[in-house]
Amino acid sequence: MLAITALLLAACGNGEEAADQDLDIPDGPTIEIRGQDFSEAITLAEVYGQYLDALGYDVDIHSPAGFRDEAVSDLEAGTLNMIVDYIGGSQAQLAPDAEPSSDPDEVMEIISEAYADIGATVLDYTPAIDGDAFVVRGDLDAETISDVADMDLVLGASAQCFERPQCYIGFTDVYGIEFADTQTIEFGPLLGEALDAGEVDAVVWNDTAPQIEEFGFKVLEDDEGIFPAQNIAPILDDSLIEAYGDDLVNAINELSAMITTDDLLDWNFETDIEFRESDDVATEWLEEQGLI
Repeated sequence: MLAITALLLAACGNGEEAADQDLDIPDGPTIEIRGQDFSEAITLAEVYGQYLDALGYDVDIHSPAGFRDEAVSDLEAGTLNMIVDYIGGSQAQLAPDAEPSSDPDEVMEIISEAYADIGATVLDYTPAIDGDAFVVRGDLDAETISDVADMDLVLGASAQCFERPQCYIGFTDVYGIEFADTQTIEFGPLLGEALDAGEVDAVVWNDTAPQIEEFGFKVLEDDEGIFPAQNIAPILDDSLIEAYGDDLVNAINELSAMITTDDLLDWNFETDIEFRESDDVATEWLEEQGLI
């Protein structure tokens, strides 16, 4: 009997079998999730999607496409009913006039109300932070963003940056920087390639980009505090919570609590430097954590 009990406990220690036994999942809508079109966001969508699938929920992980604008629009339209976003980015999208804050709880208060207005709920944010970063080559004589105000730098950034007070507008209005020129560059590794090649002198990126260390770049201090907190949080259409209740919410919150900044760095190294697929990286991490 002891041997049989041990085998049963081992079988239920992790994996899909254990998850299905732990949750009595009612009938409900398919969870429709999609990552934004850059590697870290794609991996995050795979982590949440694969985890929920292993628990026994019906999940459709869509092919990655677009960025935050499209994700929020599709959440409103019902094409997606779950997204994973950076809380400061959500604030820039939904409450652009609100004062940026480095306190994630202050940001959550703002975006929770904004998402509620479109019939969605923001769940717990992760310990993982992917902060905005003003990135320059390592030999530039500057330590803070204020230091570059009179350097006539050429700035490279994604199209969205040039429309946001927490980005280009903040650099010009708050920091008083006059750039010699600007270039619109697709968000992701192309930013690092342009900076390394000397095509631009600075880029606005994320501080979990592995190329920062790989190429010897440095991140300048945001000494005027225009960058908001950028923890990661899942956002669910209220219909999912109505259908699945606290079991779904608690399961997602438990996963979120496990994701660290080091995990983001590791995932991005695997996808951006080792050129592995995000779904494989996500599966490997979930297996290592005993979640599938």
